[in-house]
Amino acid sequence: MSYAKAGLLVGSGPATPADLDIIRQARLEALKLRAIANPASDLSAYRDIGVHTFLVQLLSPEPGERPTSPQEFVDYFAPAVETFVQAGVYDFEVQGEPNLPGRGYGVSWDSAAAFGDWFVTVAETLETTFGPQVRAGFPGLSSSPQGETAFLTACADAIETAGFVCCHVYWDSAQGLRAFDGGMRFIRRYLETFPTIPLVVSEFANVNPNTNSGVKGDQYAEFYFACAQYDECRYDWSWYQAYWPRIQAAYAFILRSPDPVYASQVWMDAEGQPRPVVARVAARAAMPPPAAMRFTWPTEFRHYTQFYGENQQSYYDTSYAHSLHGGHNGADMHVKYDDPSSSPIRSCLDGVVTRKKMIETGYGHHVYVRSQVEGVGQVTLLYAHMTDVPVEEGQAVQAGQVIGTAGMTGATSGPHLHLSLYIEGLKLPANADYLNPRPYLDPLPRGQPRVSYSRTYVLLPPDAGAAWAQAVVGATWDTHRFTIGGSADDAGIGDLDLRRVVAVNPTAWGDGLPAFFETYYPGVIYVPVEAESPSALRAALEALPEMPAQPPPQPPSPRGQPRVPYDRTYVLLPPGAGDAWASAVVEGGWDTHRFTIGGSADDAGIGDLDTRRVVAVNTTAWGDGLPAFFETYYPGVIYVALVADTPQELVARLGKF
Repeated sequence: MSYAKAGLLVGSGPATPADLDIIRQARLEALKLRAIANPASDLSAYRDIGVHTFLVQLLSPEPGERPTSPQEFVDYFAPAVETFVQAGVYDFEVQGEPNLPGRGYGVSWDSAAAFGDWFVTVAETLETTFGPQVRAGFPGLSSSPQGETAFLTACADAIETAGFVCCHVYWDSAQGLRAFDGGMRFIRRYLETFPTIPLVVSEFANVNPNTNSGVKGDQYAEFYFACAQYDECRYDWSWYQAYWPRIQAAYAFILRSPDPVYASQVWMDAEGQPRPVVARVAARAAMPPPAAMRFTWPTEFRHYTQFYGENQQSYYDTSYAHSLHGGHNGADMHVKYDDPSSSPIRSCLDGVVTRKKMIETGYGHHVYVRSQVEGVGQVTLLYAHMTDVPVEEGQAVQAGQVIGTAGMTGATSGPHLHLSLYIEGLKLPANADYLNPRPYLDPLPRGQPRVSYSRTYVLLPPDAGAAWAQAVVGATWDTHRFTIGGSADDAGIGDLDLRRVVAVNPTAWGDGLPAFFETYYPGVIYVPVEAESPSALRAALEALPEMPAQPPPQPPSPRGQPRVPYDRTYVLLPPGAGDAWASAVVEGGWDTHRFTIGGSADDAGIGDLDTRRVVAVNTTAWGDGLPAFFETYYPGVIYVALVADTPQELVARLGKF
């Protein structure tokens, strides 16, 4: 799974050192740029400080000044779009607030439906011109004068064809941020209306000029945290299959601007110093990573019947004092529908029962179980709508222990288990501090291979430059397609049955390398190779024996986990790409970035990484399903599709990273 990324709209012009410092200080994960106003050449600087997700807005005054055709619009931006595509950026928001006269309404289109047709043609032209990897985003709307809801309704067919849909969220107070009809209205207006289309909050802000920067920062931190609750989810029933991508990123407005209208909203003062909003955003709360806390599945069926955040209107109407503004405050799970009282409910964690209520309203027969989770803190889970509850307040329970039987007591339309989550110190006022439990329900380790096939990694020590990597390419690429890494931790792909590591000049890593691999990659075949020069390394690799027919004994899962879940970039070459292409990757990225080089879609492993970027070269050679493959087996991946006609063109493209 992937949480919505925290982003920011940058100012016009090239990135400055002060820009980069503020982005780094605020711990931002995504940036919104504007084509022409922001050069694609800045991308490498942003990537160097850890930002890998970008949204580029194609915002032009032309449609509001004179009738502008879709082709004219694309032609205007074509040179800029080309530079971004060459640099591996493919998401483009088309125009912005098209329901305003100054943005084209009444000039280039005279109705919402007409804009929908205009957008579809622009999107098709962008894809035809720049390739199928380009995603055109339906733009965020102004709340006035042309009503947002009516405009969306008229454009519904166009939105269904979009790569993603954008929305704008504004408020003027903390109450407005949390309001059902204010900052939280995007849930029903976008997530519920277009559930299968990825949502990007392409602009949000507190627009009250009298609210100080620090207070705005607290509210922005809260909004980022709220957006993180609406993660991707899937319905996986034999009769109903659905995937809801939900919120991808949220972009605050704005890093810097000379326009006095935005003086209260900028994150940088006139001297280039960060305003208080930056420190407050940097201190924002975050959901614990799924690997930090794993829940035992509490019912006998691994199916959801309702996700967090659904049915916003219903939960607002029926919650006590209208306290739920963010939709469903938990996850509902399938139980035996015809005989729920025979369907056991099990504790997700070790803990203590802190409250038990046997009532016929609200949550019905329910319990709260409090747990202490190392690295997370105090966690409380609510299990609701049960029939029998044999445990008592103060009783200790273990993960997997039966704490009740399913039912439909309280306010419910049918048998199910409702599970809600609280984590001490993590506040979400818009939804009464209820958090989304779904990411922790037996999450699979990240970085698992589709097939646990055999793999050889050649790992080069810290001081080995491009000549050494080229020696590995020359000796092994066309014959064996070995993965080439520049870190001791470059031998991952989670659970492999047969993993061979060729460690070149291992003393450069110190004396403990064999023990390191036994600890983090148990069952590995460890082969140390000493070589005085790249040519000697090539000869040694050419003399390597074949892999054994049978793997050595393997420990249980998970295997292939990193020491530290650090950031990593993999450049993956498609089938048929020979050693000239691998050499191009070395030339374009080894000495500057030390990218891992792989020849398989499954060469992007190392188990649980916090940030995993995959640069997939000429992806059509793998077929159409590569993005879906990575989302399934490497959830949370930063996926960059790169097109190059020749190895030298690949060198140039990688040089922009």
